[in-house]
This record gives sequence, C-alpha cells and structure tokens, in this order.
Amino acid sequence: MLDNKKNYTIEEIKELINKKINNEELEDDDVLYFYEEAQEILKKHLKKDPNNKELLFLLALVQYYDSYIDDEYKKVIATLKKLLNLNYKKDKVLYYLAASYYYDRYCYDNNKKIQKEIIQLLENAIELNGKDSEYWYLLGKVHFFVIKDYDKAIEFYKKAAEINYTETIWNNKEYYYYTLGKINLYLGKSQNAVRYFKKVKKYSIDCFSDFHDESNYWHYLGLSYEKNGQYDEALKSYEKALDINVRSELDDYFYDCLKALKSLYDLYKKLGKNDDALYALKDSIEKDISAPFMIIPDDDKDFKGSETYNDIIEAYNDIIDDSWHYCQSASACREMLADFYKRYREYDKAIELYNQISIENYKNIAKTYREGKNYKKAINAYKMIIKMYPDNELNCYIDIASTYKNAENYNEAIDYYNKAIEIYGKKSDYYINIAEIYEKLENYEEAIKHYNKAIEILNEPCQYHKKLAECYEMLGKYNNAIEAYKEYLKIADDEPFLYTYIRDSKLDILKKIASLYDKLNDIESKNLYYEKAIQKCRELIKKYKRYKKEYLKETADIYIKIVNKEEAFEIYNDLIKECDKEISKNKNDYELLKIQADLYLKIDDKESALETYNKAIEVCLKKIKSFENKKISSADNDDYKNNIDFYMEDLSYLAWFYQKVSRPDKSIPIYEELIKIYKENITDNENSTFYLEFIAELYIKLNQKDNALKTYKRILKIDKYNNDAKEKIKDIESGKELETSCIFGLSSRILII
Repeated sequence: MLDNKKNYTIEEIKELINKKINNEELEDDDVLYFYEEAQEILKKHLKKDPNNKELLFLLALVQYYDSYIDDEYKKVIATLKKLLNLNYKKDKVLYYLAASYYYDRYCYDNNKKIQKEIIQLLENAIELNGKDSEYWYLLGKVHFFVIKDYDKAIEFYKKAAEINYTETIWNNKEYYYYTLGKINLYLGKSQNAVRYFKKVKKYSIDCFSDFHDESNYWHYLGLSYEKNGQYDEALKSYEKALDINVRSELDDYFYDCLKALKSLYDLYKKLGKNDDALYALKDSIEKDISAPFMIIPDDDKDFKGSETYNDIIEAYNDIIDDSWHYCQSASACREMLADFYKRYREYDKAIELYNQISIENYKNIAKTYREGKNYKKAINAYKMIIKMYPDNELNCYIDIASTYKNAENYNEAIDYYNKAIEIYGKKSDYYINIAEIYEKLENYEEAIKHYNKAIEILNEPCQYHKKLAECYEMLGKYNNAIEAYKEYLKIADDEPFLYTYIRDSKLDILKKIASLYDKLNDIESKNLYYEKAIQKCRELIKKYKRYKKEYLKETADIYIKIVNKEEAFEIYNDLIKECDKEISKNKNDYELLKIQADLYLKIDDKESALETYNKAIEVCLKKIKSFENKKISSADNDDYKNNIDFYMEDLSYLAWFYQKVSRPDKSIPIYEELIKIYKENITDNENSTFYLEFIAELYIKLNQKDNALKTYKRILKIDKYNNDAKEKIKDIESGKELETSCIFGLSSRILII
C-alpha cells in the first residue's frame, strides 16, 4: 500500500470515474493513488453490504480502469459476473465483460469459444441498448482484428461514428473517423479513406492527445492521397506530418515502422523530383541531425552504393559546405556522416571527416581504427591524444589497454591497466579487467589475486565472488571456492527465466556448493546444502506455479544425489503421469516422448523407456517424411531456412533416439547426412564456428576422432580464443573419452522437465 493515502468518498470516486468516461486527465495524485485506494474503500463498504449493486458496479469500473493499465482482468471479470447475476445495468455489464475478455489477450488468443462469447456479449448489450457507440466500436474491432470479417467491421465502425455517444471508460469516440480512415486505407479503399480522414480534420482533429497522433494522422492522410493518385495533396500531408514530428513513424497493425520521411522521399523519387527528395533529406537534418538514418532499410545488405545511399551522403555534405559560418552544425554533420561511413566500413572516409574536428573526433578516429581491427594505428592515435591533451591521459590508458586486449596482446594490456592504477589509484574496474585477462590466460593464481583486490575495494558481496570461486575451483581449492560462492549467494538472483531457473540463481549456487562439499567428501555439509536447494525449489514452486514441473524434476534429481530414492521416484512417477496427459493432447510431439522416456530411465524402468523411445522414433520418421515429400528448395521457398533448421533438428533427434534403442546402424547414416548439410553452410567468417562445432561433435559420435581434431583446429584458426575448442583438442590428443551434447540442431525447443 502506498503512503499518504487519499481517503476518497464514494462521490469523489464517481467523479473521477466520470472524468475517465469523458477522456479527461486525472490529477497526478489521483493517478498515483486512485486505483488501489478506491478499490480498498469500496471493498470496505461491500463487506457490510456485499450485494450492493451500485457499489459493485463502481468497483468493477475502478478495476476495469486499473486492469487496462496493469493487465489484470481476472478481478474485474469476477465482479462483472456477480453483477450479471444481480441483473444490474445489464447492457453496461455485458459490454465491460466483453471488453475485459477482449483486452485480456492471453484469454482469447486462439480460443474460438471465448471469441464467440465476446461477440455474443456485445450483441446482447446492443440488443438492450443500441445507442452507445462504444458497443458498436468494440464489435467492429473484434470483427476486424479477430474474425477478419472486414465488411462487418466497417459496418460496425460506421455505426459507432454515426452515434458518437458513449458512457464507457477508455472509449475511442474521438478516434472513430480516424479508425475508419485507417481501415479503409488498409483495405485499399483509398477514396473512402480520404473521405473519413477529412471528417477527422473537420470534426475532431483537436482530439489528438499528443503530437505523435497528430503527425500520424497527416501521414495516413498522405498515404491515402498517394494511393488515390492525388500526389500534390499527398506531398503536402507528408510535409505537415514532418513539421509536427520529424521522426513521425507508423508502427501498428497496418504498417510496420513506416517513416513519414521515407514516404515523402519515396514519392518525390517516384515523381522524378530528385532535387526535392534531396531537399527533404537536408530539411530533416536541420530538424534532427540523424533523421536520414530512418530511411535506411532494415535489410541494408545491398544498400551501400544505392541512389538513396548517395543522396544521404550528398545531403550531409551540402549542409557541411553551407555551414562554414556555423561550425557547430558542420561539425555535427561531419560526425554523423562519419558514423554513416563506419556503418558501411568505409573507414578511410570516416577518418578523413574525424580529422577535421576536435578531441572527441580524434577518439573517434582511434575507435574507428579499432573497429577496422587496425589496432596498431588505433594505439598510435590514442598516444597522439595523450601528447595533445595530457589531461586525458587516464582515459587514453584505459582505451589503449582495451585495444591491446582486443588485439590479444595481453601483457601490454595488463601494463596499461597498471599505469591507470598508478594515476588513479586503486579502482575495482581496473583490477577486474586484469583478473579477467589472467583468467583468459589460465593463470588462475594471478586472477584470484586481482579479483580479491577488486572485492576488497568494493567491500561487499558482488558478482566477482562467483568469478573468484570459479578460479579457486579450477585450482582445486574447493574450501576457498565454497566460501566465495557463499558470499555470492547473498546477492544471487532468485527469479526464473524462460523455461527454467536462471544460471547462477540461488538454486544453482546452492547445488554448486553442495557438489564442492561432495568433492571434499564432507557428506554432512553436502546433504545440508542439497536440502537447502530442495527448500529453494519448494519456495519457487509456490511463487512460480507455471514452472512447477521444472522445479519438481530438479527436486527429484537432488533427492537422488542425497540417496533418497523413495522421494525421488515418487516425484518422477507423478511427472510421468503428467507427461501422459500432455502426450494425449500432443501425440506428434516427440520431445514430450523423449522427456517421458528419460523419466522412465530415472526410475530404472528400462522396458517402458525403450517402448517410449520407439514411439518417438515413429513420430520423428513421420515428420521427416512429411518434409522430404514437400521437396522444398532454397530457390523457390522463402521459408527454406526455417524448414531446413527444423528438418535438421528432427534428424538429430531421430539419430539420438536410435542410439538410445541401440541401433547404431540407423543412427550413423543420419549423422553423416547432418555433417553433409552443415558443411553446405560453412563460409570463411566467424559464424561458421557455429556449424563447425556441430560437425566436430558429430565426428565424435561417429568415433572419427581425427576428423574431429581437424575440425576443432579449423575452429581455432577462425576464432583463436575459442576455449571449448582448445579443451576438446587437449582431450582428443590425450586420448580422453569425450562426451557430446545429446541433441544437435539449429533451433532449441527442448523442454526441461
């Protein structure tokens, strides 16, 4: 509960609700306190008189307004259902119930039953009272966005505009014609769109609550004129949109990030008015220095050298040439154009521009050299800055150290971090940077020394306790590692992430501490920390019910570690039953079958596991045959990449399932096929390491260690600092038995239970 409560009277609550019905803004204090405070007051009154219809309806309105902001519709739905039974203001109750279902997207998405109920509720409300425009408007929204019946949607929207009277919260009455214009434009009815947008201009253009809506209005009107062939009017409208907001951008159901500047520029180009197109870019720069960047396409692979690319450069250069009398503008344009050149790796041109300006731009020169991986020139540029601007020495030492680090010249990097320490004194960031370099060099003693110096300065539990613990662990100093992990445990995160707990969460660290006690053969402490981990799982199950299965499995796995098979098997059996329910609904999901089969193995039921793996094989084979029968090729299908990724994942699962049922004769050809597909994706850039890692693991699966070794060495040529590849090379050369991931694939859809 917030402090400084406002003790609203019932009349004051009604007054504030009426303000929202009239689309008036609330005072700041009311915005802060109204929702929670009003609900509490109304609930107190309702305790004495639980079936007071007027108070219940007022509570529903407050909850509805609150839900619209906080997306919590369950409360308001419960209150409205109670009111329906009491038969109070039935048309309004029906409307708000329909609206609550509609705006709770998780409720109606892909749920035909709820979608039908929303329509039925609105139709019933209209039958009782057809004179509220918002009832018709919401019915139009449902038909447009959910049912996709556009003719009916327009019919209902028109009815709302004709009535133009409502007594509902969060109503859209000021936007009726605007919405009609947008929808007609979307459906290609540009003449109708112009007509409706003109009605907005005539009746309600002052309704727009902020300049974004107003600029969007002119942008939509311009698009309508353009599609209608009224180009002069379109140009005027686009210019008005840009006058209001130079960064005007449509980003809604109808258009995906369409910029008004692009609409204006493209229309000038379409009409052959190249000088006007260039002027539009220059004018936008005068208003917002980076505005032309807005018209660069998201996929700018072929943008460099295009007509638009050259126009942007010319626009900046024109302003630079014309701004000799106004150095600040010219300097800003030079910097922006230099950034533009850097974006397209024209580093020489960027440096030429930076050379024309101040210290910040000398830094940009150095940074540009770094980005171009010309580390020697970058370092020379930083050293030149030190000579010219000695007061900037400290910052330059840090930049030089960072550049040496990028160049993998680690000794020089450490020297410059130490120089920074000499100037500035002890600073945790510098020690951390040095520690990270030593950790990279596998000099864990020095890494520990510098992490400890940083921690001493910070003087509180921090994320570097975990890094310190990992270094101690690498040296086999498990007691020290445990103490460091215990410090990190004080600040470790407690929130789940996606399908399971986050890495380095409290649960993860508790398990890590327990495993270290196990290495020390301290069974009592090991069991104590695994018990703490179990308790943490129970807390997380209560707090995050949607992750219950994940945490239950985690609990069972921990019970196995503390030799409590009875508790573990009980949980595994419950999870197997849950899997049965899910599999009955998703019979073609082999991942669920995999999860269930793995659970059978956990309880030593090998016969059931084998049977389930065989079912998974059948499902996998069906999916693979279905893909192969489609004969999709990269030449004729835009979805090829996505489809081939899933095909490869299906193949890798199938091979793994065959291994689980001891059928290497079936799995080996699949691994060979996967290697062939992965090799087709290899190029000479760093992205290839992704494919090469999978190929190397597949060679290990095939027991072709020489080929795996060559592949890992190839990875190191591309990425000198790939520690995993280094470790695998050591292991192969030492003859160590290697493990691989159980599943290979480009996408990751594996559930954790």
